[in-house]
Amino acid sequence: MQIEETKGRFGFHFSATDDDARPAAAFVQIYVKSSAMSRVADLPISPHMGTAAEIDRFVDDAILALEAVRNDAKSALAMGGP
Repeated sequence: MQIEETKGRFGFHFSATDDDARPAAAFVQIYVKSSAMSRVADLPISPHMGTAAEIDRFVDDAILALEAVRNDAKSALAMGGP
């Protein structure tokens, strides 16, 4: 089974095995749109994650990294502006 969902610039892909011969394996992977022309999130930015804790850790780390990038970008813009 596979589910792909995109909201705005971000999304996730969910995959799970449907094979009776093997134990079920399910994971999600976080994606972003690779360009402004993309209709769906198509560029993976996370590893395969199989637990809620892994998802929380990845998203929390991404938020912290984006906050740092935001602050650095604003500082750079302020240095070059009037």
